[in-house]
Amino acid sequence: MVVNMTAQLDATRTGAVVDESARPAAPPAMLSPIGLIVLLCGAFLPILDFFIVNVALPTMNSTLHASAPMLELVVAGYGVAYALMLVVGGRLGDAIGRRRMFVFGLVGFTISSLLCGIAPNIEVLVMARIAQGLSAAMSQPQVLATFQATLDGPKRARASGCTRRSAESRRRSASCSAACS
Repeated sequence: MVVNMTAQLDATRTGAVVDESARPAAPPAMLSPIGLIVLLCGAFLPILDFFIVNVALPTMNSTLHASAPMLELVVAGYGVAYALMLVVGGRLGDAIGRRRMFVFGLVGFTISSLLCGIAPNIEVLVMARIAQGLSAAMSQPQVLATFQATLDGPKRARASGCTRRSAESRRRSASCSAACS
């Protein structure tokens, strides 16, 4: 290491080109416990929202006078938009920054959730659910990418384990909500 650094200094003094790959990598930025909690909540909410809407379908049917196909679009519109944009959300996070995309996705998710709550008819609700799916796809990939970039070793494994456990609890809550409706 010392020999390598000495060679780089000598090369810099003589005007030679220094190989950037020979430099030691910078340590990853650290993720605080509060940051970890924010990321885990940000990962949990969009997926929970995908499943929890099933509980509200009978109420949507009676208050918004929705047909069966429109109720299916309430659920499927979110899922399809989410699935279509998930990879794009990850690439946008790489291009313009994970933090910026995470915040953008959460703000969009919050606004579209508000629109879902105040939707005057089923058509507006379907459009708001699609916007919700798009917003969720913008924030979700940033969680695992941030874990990968800021944590290492056992900390990364624990954070990924928390993400898996929250996914398991979402599946359980989905089966419970389906059984109750």
